[in-house]
Amino acid sequence: MNLEARKYQFIQELVKVEDESILEKLELILKANQNDWFDELSDSEKNEIQVGLEQAEKGEFISHEDVMKRFSKWH
Repeated sequence: MNLEARKYQFIQELVKVEDESILEKLELILKANQNDWFDELSDSEKNEIQVGLEQAEKGEFISHEDVMKRFSKWH
């Protein structure tokens, strides 16, 4: 059975569930699988990433090539 068929079969079984506690458990499982590494970061880490993205959008960055040239003497 392929993935799409399994999903469809699961949906059919899910419609039949009448026990709310089972639905709550399934929701927890689905939410646990949707965690993103970004969600695990602290607020200060998220802010630093946002600052870096904004700087990159403005062109305020040094290219990888330039960094490698600058530090080539230690290579």
